[in-house]
Amino acid sequence: MSSANTDNILSQIGLGSGGKDSSASVDASKVLRHLLESGKVSVSDAKEAVQATAAVKNQSAQRQQQPEKVKDTGSADQPIEKHRTRHIALQFSYDGTDYSGFAQNVGKECDNSVERELFAALEKTRLLVSPEEHGMLTESEVEEAENGQMPKRTASKYSRCGRTDKGVHANGQVVALYLKSAFPLLARNAGSDNDEPGDVLGEESLPKNSLDCLECFVQPRNNKKKKGKAAASTTYQRKTMNEYDYCKTLNNVLPPSIRILGWCPVSSEFSARFSCSRRTYRYFFPRRNLNLARMAEGLEYMMGRNDFRNLCKMNCEQVSNFERVLVEGKVVSPQRVYSVSSTPKSREEKDAESNRRYLEEVGLGAPRSSPPSARDMCHIEIVGQAFLWHQIRCIMSILFHIGRGQEKSDVVKELLDVKTNPAKPSYDLASEAALVLQDCTFGQLQLGRTVRNLWDVQKTLEQRWEKHAIASERAKNALDSMKDETEVRWADVVDFVEQIDKERRRKIQKRSKHLVHDDGEVKRALAANCTPTSTLTWGAAVEIIQNVLGVFPYPPNGSSESQQKGLTESSVHVPLMDRAKGTTYEEKVQSILESSIDKSSKRKMRYEENIVKKRKTAEEDKAFYDHKLQQGGSSV
Repeated sequence: MSSANTDNILSQIGLGSGGKDSSASVDASKVLRHLLESGKVSVSDAKEAVQATAAVKNQSAQRQQQPEKVKDTGSADQPIEKHRTRHIALQFSYDGTDYSGFAQNVGKECDNSVERELFAALEKTRLLVSPEEHGMLTESEVEEAENGQMPKRTASKYSRCGRTDKGVHANGQVVALYLKSAFPLLARNAGSDNDEPGDVLGEESLPKNSLDCLECFVQPRNNKKKKGKAAASTTYQRKTMNEYDYCKTLNNVLPPSIRILGWCPVSSEFSARFSCSRRTYRYFFPRRNLNLARMAEGLEYMMGRNDFRNLCKMNCEQVSNFERVLVEGKVVSPQRVYSVSSTPKSREEKDAESNRRYLEEVGLGAPRSSPPSARDMCHIEIVGQAFLWHQIRCIMSILFHIGRGQEKSDVVKELLDVKTNPAKPSYDLASEAALVLQDCTFGQLQLGRTVRNLWDVQKTLEQRWEKHAIASERAKNALDSMKDETEVRWADVVDFVEQIDKERRRKIQKRSKHLVHDDGEVKRALAANCTPTSTLTWGAAVEIIQNVLGVFPYPPNGSSESQQKGLTESSVHVPLMDRAKGTTYEEKVQSILESSIDKSSKRKMRYEENIVKKRKTAEEDKAFYDHKLQQGGSSV
């Protein structure tokens, strides 16, 4: 085919050499020219190909001219769905060993609190709704939510009963917050006489637990996306529903160390913190060489209303009143219960009543047949309206000193006399590992529980108990084996005792600055316990050392691992009231108020925010707490 004929054909099919052709068109023309001249492509095929390409170009141009459709995000045509929420109280237990405490440090990535796990579970189960989805907010709260100024936690109106420290545990912790309900916001009453939907369900009509069901009218799910007139004329379907099983739902995603026990709906003004009338703590410990009766005497001095500033850690930026009321207390062993309270009963009456209740709980005579042992597990129970920071651990530290005979029981009276002793003497806190928030009591709260959930919780707790019980028995077996099967030389025992006695006398002399002579008492005691053989069992050696020196091969009750490092057999106890004193409350406040413009000025701001601005009269405080104590709810 000649070049002139090819140009004529290209012109006919729209690929001429005009100046308006793009570079791509020119390249296509050259390729097609070559194919036509070589005879590899017919004129008709070339024409069809060019026409098809032109059609595709036209469609693309038309799409570009049309306005781009905005993806439907539900912001305008489809509003965000509002959910019904209910104000509920949750009761749960947790093992605090691996947690940094109960309260969450919001905003800190390194936070490892129980609350963080709880809110993560609420988010994962979608029970915690965003402010935009919250269908029960007031007008002012809705406005704040629309401005993006309200986090989910704030919208839920969360409150907690107790704030336990790092490593502290709980069996009866209670929180309250608004969570999503299984019942839609527009669910309607179902009358028994007709099949027409009634009024919108109110809170009083909803089930108060997860077991009871309710027949109501709800919108079908496929109607939720309808708009305009279709939405206005939507139909309802009759349905039988149950409220969410909040306990089971949350326990499915929470770690085994945290277990939800029960829930119930509560009034809108209920506060897990301010509506609680009593909090009960228990502190567990082995009997060892403690005098439990003396400890009960010391505990009795604390009953009633007292100023506990010398038995707590003073947080002057948050608290200005250190008076607290202890209602009752118990010192419990497998053989006996010592009971104290703020009521004017005699000690004999209290003990008799407590022992009767104890026998009813454990079974008549069950544990009382065994004589007291150093390994008996005991506990002290303290009941009060509210507690200060580290108050229980400070109390236990003092009671352990009394139980070991290092202090008299009336040292408690001196510590509570803040006029004479306004500053706290230096002493260690009792370990957090044995402390349990046992119960939170509410006058108007009746929590609901299910057999299925409690069955599963018991299996988890039994597994935890078995693990620790086996470890305990292994340690006991090792101790008994060493006691009965190991022998030491009598000369080594004598040398050990004399070294400790010498070091102890040196420490006493250094403190008193008076020469302490060896009067031979230790040698006479050793001679009285001398064995006829050159060796003796380790168990016999330990008993002799205890009798002669009054020391024991175990750390003092309530001491933490870090405290044990500084303790030795030759350690000398310094009386509490002879020890160095810290700063008084008034001195601490003065230091805050005189803060310069640096980091410490933040303390002044917190003090003014929490103490000065929130200060109320006694009448205002009473009215506030009386109102809160009347708030509550029931699962029946």
